Amino acid sequence: MKQLFADFEILFKNHWKMISVIVISVYLLYSYPDVKQGFIDGWLGK
Repeated sequence: MKQLFADFEILFKNHWKMISVIVISVYLLYSYPDVKQGFIDGWLGK
């Protein structure tokens, strides 16, 4: 079990940028309708 946590720690230390890009991309993909509606409302001044 200690080795598993050590492996995860090494993974996050070495690849934190790619992991954060994936997480942000997935978040934006799933929240796209809300983001799109917010841009449209802001553009039209609602």
